[in-house]
Amino acid sequence: MNGFWDLVGFEYKKILCKRSVQVALLLAAFLIAFSVVGTLIGSYYVDGEPYESNYDAMVKDRAYARALSGRSLDTELIMKTVNAYAQIPEADVYQSTQEYQTIARPYSPIYGTIRSVFNTASKRFNMEDFQVFTEAQADGYYSTRLEKLEQSVQQTQMGDKAKERILALDEQVKKPFTFSYTDGYTRFFVMVNTLGLFSAFVIAVCMAPLFSGEYSSGADQLILSSKRGKNRLISAKLFTGFSLAAIFGLVLLALAFCLSLAVFGAEGGNAPLQLYLILCPYSLTMGQTVLLLTVVSLSAYLMTAAITMLLSAKLKSSFGVIVLVSVLLIAPMLGSVSEKNILLYNLYHLFPTQMTSLASVVDMIQYEFGSLVIHPYVFLPLFAIAVSVLLTPLAYRSFKNHQIG
Repeated sequence: MNGFWDLVGFEYKKILCKRSVQVALLLAAFLIAFSVVGTLIGSYYVDGEPYESNYDAMVKDRAYARALSGRSLDTELIMKTVNAYAQIPEADVYQSTQEYQTIARPYSPIYGTIRSVFNTASKRFNMEDFQVFTEAQADGYYSTRLEKLEQSVQQTQMGDKAKERILALDEQVKKPFTFSYTDGYTRFFVMVNTLGLFSAFVIAVCMAPLFSGEYSSGADQLILSSKRGKNRLISAKLFTGFSLAAIFGLVLLALAFCLSLAVFGAEGGNAPLQLYLILCPYSLTMGQTVLLLTVVSLSAYLMTAAITMLLSAKLKSSFGVIVLVSVLLIAPMLGSVSEKNILLYNLYHLFPTQMTSLASVVDMIQYEFGSLVIHPYVFLPLFAIAVSVLLTPLAYRSFKNHQIG
């Protein structure tokens, strides 16, 4: 067994010492850091003049949201917000008025949560609508939300059992919501899909030469002519591929999450996910959602590694492997599939970079197999692991049975 771990260590050194791998890792780390702080660069302009820097705005709004944290999002808080916004006079840019800045802005996080329920496809619920918001509307806020959720569910092509399951899940969501500042978590949610692309690309660059590099160097002749050592070496390569994919993915996810919390604030882990996705039917907190995203993302990275290693075992060019995997990763991000075709919709979300999207993980569209209904955040990692398990022996045999030229 010591010989196996020696081989794994040797494969680790081969991969980590490559300049292309080091550059890819550094580039991914830089892009993650930039994605976290990118929204804080620049200023908000009024009449062509800088009014407030984005960083100053974040600090101010964070303080306002923290002052409201822990309060129930009930009729009383909603009406206080309405009364504050009612003080704003008519203006071309109401955000620049003194009334907004001193009276209404401290309640702006509540306004953002309330308006999301009343926005429709045909009419945007704007500030003027909110200024005349009635107490009866405030009392019916959660009823309106439920009606909108029911409408969304009924418009899908899911089966009746899946629809009933979704609405039953929403009954478990505690109402009224307890408001909390959550920007550290929501910033991570916004960037996690792009992070998935960065991580998967790094994995592809690292894994591409794992087998194909032996072809180009001629080392495959030595490896495959060995009677006893080739099986152990191939196993060591596969173990190296999967373990490095998990390590790289976990490190990049942890970097993005820790930077998001460090820059925007760490509180809000116990806040309901509905503060960010108002129609989400799952009784999940922000912290639980991060955990689910991490599990699903890591499983997607392992599937990416399995696909890359299979291609590496079959192709003689590492460049060709990287090109094919890049197409697999990027192409699905350039389009979309309508929910009206639920089969294609669910299949579309099984691509690696689609799996790492928050919208895919907590989608209300379920995976249905007869009478069996499976939540996306359960099915996606199971599918990725199953694909990885199926592709691993194919990669093993492809390299082992390679004809030595």
